[in-house]
Amino acid sequence: MERGADDKGEVPLLMDMVDDSEENHMMPPPSVEKVSFVEKYITSKMQPGSVKGSMFTMTVSIVGAGVLALPYAMEQVGVLLGIGLILFGAFLAYYSLFLLVICSDASGAMSYMHLAIASSGPRLAMFVQCVICLNLLGTSVGFFVASAELILLVVQPTGALDALELTSHRDTRNALIGALCLCFVFPLSLFRSLSSLRFSSLFSILCIVFLTITVVVKYFQFVHLGWAPDFWFQWQHLPMINFAPDRVLTAVPLVVFAYTCHPNVLPIYLQLKRRSSPRMYKVARRSLGVATLVYLALSIFAVFTFGEKTRTNFLENDYHGDAAIIAGCIFLGVSIVITTPLYIHTLRNCINEAVWGDVGGLGRHVILTTTLVGAAVTLAVLATDIASVLGVLGATTNPVICFVMPAFYICQLGDTSLLCHKYTAVMICLVLCGLSACSLVHQLHG
Repeated sequence: MERGADDKGEVPLLMDMVDDSEENHMMPPPSVEKVSFVEKYITSKMQPGSVKGSMFTMTVSIVGAGVLALPYAMEQVGVLLGIGLILFGAFLAYYSLFLLVICSDASGAMSYMHLAIASSGPRLAMFVQCVICLNLLGTSVGFFVASAELILLVVQPTGALDALELTSHRDTRNALIGALCLCFVFPLSLFRSLSSLRFSSLFSILCIVFLTITVVVKYFQFVHLGWAPDFWFQWQHLPMINFAPDRVLTAVPLVVFAYTCHPNVLPIYLQLKRRSSPRMYKVARRSLGVATLVYLALSIFAVFTFGEKTRTNFLENDYHGDAAIIAGCIFLGVSIVITTPLYIHTLRNCINEAVWGDVGGLGRHVILTTTLVGAAVTLAVLATDIASVLGVLGATTNPVICFVMPAFYICQLGDTSLLCHKYTAVMICLVLCGLSACSLVHQLHG
């Protein structure tokens, strides 16, 4: 059968269009487009399903706006304990991903929903879908707050504000949230397909890498200019370990949020070429390793720059109007704004699938999108800062996704040879659930 332009909407290949007629032989040969070395390398090395391509996809799903609050988490518990929490968070994330791959191999399930159905039926799948929907809504709220804070830093830098100035600053931030919603997020969320925004996550991670390098460089520059204490002074005067319960309960949810990527693991595993658990473990180790290096570098040097004055969004600290930091704020703020509709889009699809089983007509599409965006904006206006939003998520939906469900899956789907993993997973689940419950109570009373 000859392939044409209407076969899956594809443009016919040149080879399909050439025949042996004399007319075609008289036509000049088509020009060959030159491909740069960089483009050729990315195309060959970062293909979907390759280890490098899968590693990049997982890294993008891990690293996000949560980096803005990680320096604050490290400042709360001390540098050494903060480093320990970030490293331990990476280990726990890897272990829970390890459990998901084991359960997938045992049951043949290739998504979070399929694992829920295989382990306990459609009711558990509905519960898991509700948790993921709440997480998507909460992440959208966090992205609204983060984007408004980042853009506001460019036009209205914050220093030490008194109560009146702080109120005015929050009013300006809330007005900016509304403007971002009406001008960008809501119109983009109304599109049925958001494939044109598929590169926003790449832009976001490039901005975070740029910010990380800039924060490291600025620390040494500020030390040279006398704007920040040197390493040895901070080492002697900053608390290295602080086990105060309120500080630990503030830091732990932020670290949990930073490593949440679990619903994306099995789809990545499904697309992996020459799929095997060892290859998937390699992808997970490398992705978590890159994320951990970014988290550690950014957190350590931000805390060493500002010490105990590190704010909930570390970019709100005084960087003396540095052009590179301002550029980072603008780029990351823009990337977060254009990424937010992707979460609204996924959330809307989840609700349509769970409630109606189809995408529905135009009327339902508009009403549901308006409701979801309105709910996200309302919660964003009520939020005090980015750390409070991420802290609530890290104490509620994220532990369920990261630790409760993997422990349940391994207990239901694992055989007797995995008894040690079952006990370990249950212990981790109980400890993290206890910490998360205490953290949530602390945040609600704080």
